[in-house]
Amino acid sequence: MANFNLRWDDTKAKTIAKMAATNALMKCAADLQRKSAEQAPIDTGDLRANCSVSPLKVNGNKLEVRVGYDLPYAIVQHERLDFNHPKGGGPKYLENPFNENKAKYHAYIDKVIKDTLRVSD
Repeated sequence: MANFNLRWDDTKAKTIAKMAATNALMKCAADLQRKSAEQAPIDTGDLRANCSVSPLKVNGNKLEVRVGYDLPYAIVQHERLDFNHPKGGGPKYLENPFNENKAKYHAYIDKVIKDTLRVSD
């Protein structure tokens, strides 16, 4: 009688999934950066140019990247709904594009991981 062994190496699958998730997460962060900068108020253009994506941070099984601004007046411009922006842009320039796209980002990351695992050896 012949014997067959079946083995599952979850290390390879986890590594592949993590790489796919990392690439998808960074792509979503870049998309949010672009969309947010397009909605930021314009005066000199400094605020729009200041939007950045942090380096990837790995904390156990969690991957994190931050999109944001570090100019001293960025939070005031983001939160004050009563400011007039005659040159364009407006408040909630980071929050709005994030909320408008977060479901799309989650779906995209899920799809990339599933598609990558589906075709991996």
